[in-house]
Amino acid sequence: MRLDKYLSKSLGISRRDAKKLVLSGRVRVNGKVQKDPGFKVEEDTVDLDRIAVERPKENIYIMLNKPVGYISTTKGESPTVLKLVDHPRVDELFPVGRLDKDARGLIILTNDGEFSHKVTSPKSHIEKEYEVVVEGNAGNSLKLLEGVKLNDGHFAKALKVEISGNRINIVIDEGKYHQIKRMMAAVGLKVVELRRTRIGNLRLDIPEGSWRELSEDEIEKVINKR
Repeated sequence: MRLDKYLSKSLGISRRDAKKLVLSGRVRVNGKVQKDPGFKVEEDTVDLDRIAVERPKENIYIMLNKPVGYISTTKGESPTVLKLVDHPRVDELFPVGRLDKDARGLIILTNDGEFSHKVTSPKSHIEKEYEVVVEGNAGNSLKLLEGVKLNDGHFAKALKVEISGNRINIVIDEGKYHQIKRMMAAVGLKVVELRRTRIGNLRLDIPEGSWRELSEDEIEKVINKR
């Protein structure tokens, strides 16, 4: 782990502030001043102003195939997605973005706030892919490639639309509230079923209701789209 990231996670400060601490010469690794923010910390000891800095807890990243009936929050009257995860540190986790209670598919759980922000921020333009079953003329969904105005006045546009009968495969890179349902409504379609299959380049690959931890390479696929 980079030294600046190590300090950021251990001390609960921004990466920028952590970098400043390192450059100021206040940080020591194995008893020696280390001014390289990118220095790789493994089993080393780190101290700030000669006071030991505890090793940060490792971040957790989990892929969950959410069934219908669960809400994408940590608390609520309805069962939450956390009820589906049997992990020793489940109490630290929260969903990255949301899926409606009546929607299914890919959702990521983590304890990494920085990662969550990158994925959900509109500035990141992280792609999300959905399979949608609709009532109405599915051909109308092609209008979404040109963009539509939603019921709150915001403009929304699909990056990709593929139609097979009453099934639509749609890709967006935004995350507005109920966006898919509202986009479909804007072209006269009612969503009957909604399933998210991809975030970034991470594709859903586990049975409904199950979960698994993600590797570092898979996490990079989400953010860097490679």
